[in-house]
Amino acid sequence: MAVFVKLAGYELATVQIVFTRGVITLFFTYLIIRKKKVYPLGKNHIVLIKRGVIGSVALYLVYESLHRFSLPEATVIQYLYPIFTALFASLLISEKISGLLYFSIFSGLVGVYIILDFPFLISNAISETNMMIALSGAILTGLSYVMVRKAVTLKESPYVIMFYFPLFTVPMSLLFLPGNWEMPTMLIWIYLVLIGITSQLGQLFLTYGYELLPASRAAMTSYIQVPLSVIAGIIIFNDQITYNFIIGTLMIIFSIFLIMKKTKTH
Repeated sequence: MAVFVKLAGYELATVQIVFTRGVITLFFTYLIIRKKKVYPLGKNHIVLIKRGVIGSVALYLVYESLHRFSLPEATVIQYLYPIFTALFASLLISEKISGLLYFSIFSGLVGVYIILDFPFLISNAISETNMMIALSGAILTGLSYVMVRKAVTLKESPYVIMFYFPLFTVPMSLLFLPGNWEMPTMLIWIYLVLIGITSQLGQLFLTYGYELLPASRAAMTSYIQVPLSVIAGIIIFNDQITYNFIIGTLMIIFSIFLIMKKTKTH
């Protein structure tokens, strides 16, 4: 999804990509709900609305960060969200955080810091505004996924949880669409459809994943996207990968390995 967002972003504004993605996922999710004969509005409306609103704002910030950074950098900053997921899960839904998880979070943080070439320690060209946009996206993503976990524990259907996301994304992005709409070329339309399809599949697996695992552990496993983004960045966008990026990525993979090993023992 991130690859197609970045490709579409060369011609389209972020809000247009968010809107189109929302329309596609809303349509497909509604079809699934009708086929499954599930009541689309669910029972726990407050939690579902929070998930929809917070997730929609986070989505915009994440997509915007993809415009402002290289794919690997944007992905690494975004994938600070497992840290915030663990913290919010502890504060809001009383999930216990083990010492191993704390160590994994610390290891992942160090890896991210190395990948970004030691920001705030060594002078570099990272914009504070860009960093705040990307970091805010990560924080709100973490909070959004805790709302997913909370909705799941309240026995909401995964399809209803998925439905509430685009249900708020579409009208919220529509407010900012006037003046930002560009008629896409055929190739960009293909990218937009692929964004919708990949994000729909991602949301499906993610929602079921948060049903099977505590929010903190489920979030940590998502760090695997970082090395995948490195490969995509090299092949598609000609990104230059530094030794710092390699070292930091290995630390992130090590963090995931610790969480997966801990999960297998339970």
